[in-house]
Amino acid sequence: MPEVTVQQVHDLTDRIRGFDLVATNGTSLPPAEPGAHIKLTVTDTAGQPVKRSYSIINPRQADLYRIAVLREEDGEGGSIYMHQKVKTGDVIEIDLPQNDFPLVESATKTILIAGGIGITPILAMATALQQAGKDFVLHYASRNHTDMALMTEVLDAANGRCALYFDGGDAKRSMPLATILGTAEAGKHAYVCGPGGLIDAVLDTARRNRWASENVHYERFTTPAAQLDDTSFEVHLAQSGQTFEVPVGKSVLDVLIDEGVDPLYDCKKGNCGICTSVVLEHDGDLSHRDAYLSDSQKAQNDQMCICVSRMQSNGRLTLDL
Repeated sequence: MPEVTVQQVHDLTDRIRGFDLVATNGTSLPPAEPGAHIKLTVTDTAGQPVKRSYSIINPRQADLYRIAVLREEDGEGGSIYMHQKVKTGDVIEIDLPQNDFPLVESATKTILIAGGIGITPILAMATALQQAGKDFVLHYASRNHTDMALMTEVLDAANGRCALYFDGGDAKRSMPLATILGTAEAGKHAYVCGPGGLIDAVLDTARRNRWASENVHYERFTTPAAQLDDTSFEVHLAQSGQTFEVPVGKSVLDVLIDEGVDPLYDCKKGNCGICTSVVLEHDGDLSHRDAYLSDSQKAQNDQMCICVSRMQSNGRLTLDL
């Protein structure tokens, strides 16, 4: 696991802080592609070391990683640790860059949509597209000017192809998504990152505009919220013969981890697909909440991302684990 030194810390807004990270041993860092993130080892509210993922703002730069961290008062403590404890000169352990939100640079047109801290991977994409001379537009929303991080960098990267939105929390002043997305085209791709409500609205608009699911890309920084009709159910592991109850508010993956099972997983947000498991049987409807499987794969109901997806009724779900 490589180590980086915090070269600089700077406030981007009242709640967002930027960190510039360089290799501690003075060597080059592996260049990161647009959309990639690194995992940092931080300390949570229980005082335990945990890993948290942060998008790299500056793609393909080998001497520096730039990240931005939103302070979440009601979170699990990682962002508060970054804001309160991490200072210039500190040495931090990181994982090498990983990209679960890659940019399709062969697209004929790219639509970039960001809300709040979701601008971090979107800015990296805009920078790469501008440098490559590609056709793209960027739409960036925030409550107000003071909450909009990296606005100057966004305007520079978009180079006249950016629209900013300040809704003040009023949904009626939100982005005109139907107009922004327009009609579906084979070579047109859209990317969205930000609050869950924005992501869901983009996905819903894209479906109504008959976009192909593989042309709409999104990344969530948090796991999808529990739904009102969620219920508990049993998960049965065919290979080991074990059966566990999955309560409301807890994922299949978390239950398995708590019970000492060692499943493969990474992001725990439904982005990367590493936890995808084969579904052998289910006596209730499956609720697919991941960003990894295509619509056609979800319709088959023969696999699921157990970090976020679940069975939507009481009964038994049998996995090939």
